[in-house]
Amino acid sequence: MSTHALYGELVFPTHNGRQGFRIRRFNEVRIENSWQSLTDTAEITTPKNAKDFDRFKISEWFREGDPVEVWLGYDGELELEFSGYITKVSAGIPLVINCEDEMYKLKRNVVSVSKQDCGLKELLEAIAPGYKVVCDNTHLVGNVRYSKKAASEILEDLKQKGIYSWFEGKELHAFNKSKSDIDPVDVKLEETAGESLKQKAIEDTMVIISLIRKKGKKLNVEYGDQGAGKRLRKELSGMNITEVEMRKEAEKMYKDAKQPGLDGDVTLFGIPRVQHGMKINLTSMHYPEKDGMYYIDTVTKTFSRESAEYRQACKMGDQAV
Repeated sequence: MSTHALYGELVFPTHNGRQGFRIRRFNEVRIENSWQSLTDTAEITTPKNAKDFDRFKISEWFREGDPVEVWLGYDGELELEFSGYITKVSAGIPLVINCEDEMYKLKRNVVSVSKQDCGLKELLEAIAPGYKVVCDNTHLVGNVRYSKKAASEILEDLKQKGIYSWFEGKELHAFNKSKSDIDPVDVKLEETAGESLKQKAIEDTMVIISLIRKKGKKLNVEYGDQGAGKRLRKELSGMNITEVEMRKEAEKMYKDAKQPGLDGDVTLFGIPRVQHGMKINLTSMHYPEKDGMYYIDTVTKTFSRESAEYRQACKMGDQAV
C-alpha cells in the first residue's frame, strides 16, 4: 500500500449561543457502528491543554447535547464518518468526549402511541417525527399501544420481534438486517492490516417462531433439527402474517444459520471506506477456503495520530449469494 498522510477534523457546529469551531489536533477517535446495536457511538480523545481552548473553560466549549461531526481520511480528502451529539465529557487529562448518533434524541423523546392495525412506517413516523423513515411494508395488526415510552424503548421492543433499527445520517432505517446496494469492496487478505477469520461451525439448529394473534392465542412454528442444542427464537406480536409465511420465515432462518461462512474480523486500512451492510469480496492467495462475498455486520473505526494508524475492523455477517 502506498504511503498516505492521515488527516482528520472534528467539527462542532454553532449551537445554543456557542460559536462553531473545528479541531484538527486530536489524539484519537474510536467509532463503533452496527445495525444490531441501535446506537452508533464515538469516543474522541484530545489534549485538555490544547492552545485552541486556552481562552475558555472546557465546559463552555463542549456541552452535553451539542452536535458533533467526525471527518476522517488521508491527504486532505475527508469522509463524514460520524455525526451525533455529545453525551459526556471527562474532567481529566487527556480530555475524552463521548458521543452518540441521532438515537441520542430518540432516547429522550417520550411518546404515547395507540394505533389499530398500522404499518411499521406509520408507527416509526409517529415516534420519530421529523426524520425520514426507510423500511419495508411490514404490517402490525391488533392494538399497538405504548404509553409514555422513550422512542428508543419502542425500537428495542421491535428488535425483540426481529425488526432492527439504526440511523444513517438523519434517516431512520428499520429492517431484519442491514444490506446495502453499494458496490462490493474487493479485499485481498494478504493486503489487509490483519484478520482473525475462521470457518464458522455448522451446528444442529432448531428455529422456533411464535406469534400472538389478535385474540391472544399463541401459535408456534418449529423448523430444523430435532434435539438440536442451538435454538433460534423469534417472537412476533400483532403482525399480519399467516402460518405458511411463518414456516417460510423459519426455513429461511434455518438455512441462514446453516450457511457456510466465516467468523471473526478482518481489519482494513482507512481506504477503501466501508460501513455495515456493505459487501466485502474476500480473496486469498494462501487461504482459498476464506474466499467469498460477505456482508459486514459491525465496523469499528480507530484513527490515531500517536500511532499514525487508521483502521477499520469489520465483523463478518451472512455470506452474500
